[in-house]
Amino acid sequence: MLKTPILKKSHVGDAIAGIVTVFGIDILIIFIALLLNTVSPMFMSVVFMIGIVQLIYVLPLLHWSIKRRVKGFSKGLLLGALAISTINIGCFLVTFKFLSNGAR
Repeated sequence: MLKTPILKKSHVGDAIAGIVTVFGIDILIIFIALLLNTVSPMFMSVVFMIGIVQLIYVLPLLHWSIKRRVKGFSKGLLLGALAISTINIGCFLVTFKFLSNGAR
């Protein structure tokens, strides 16, 4: 009796979909914050806190994808959120250093 080999599904496509989802939602949030900046400059702070704002939508999406057992999408969400948060922290540190040197 011949056994057919079981091929594991590649999670790369799902991971890319998760990363693109995070990046797309972040771009949408930044765009909305820039539009609302004309109403009040307070909304510009959202651009600088995008790493924290991600928690509002990444955690429910992550919960949904784990519940649906879409491992690749979950990994992509985490990778995308981690990348954006890392960039956000780096920009914050550069801005903080620039502002602290400008006060002297």
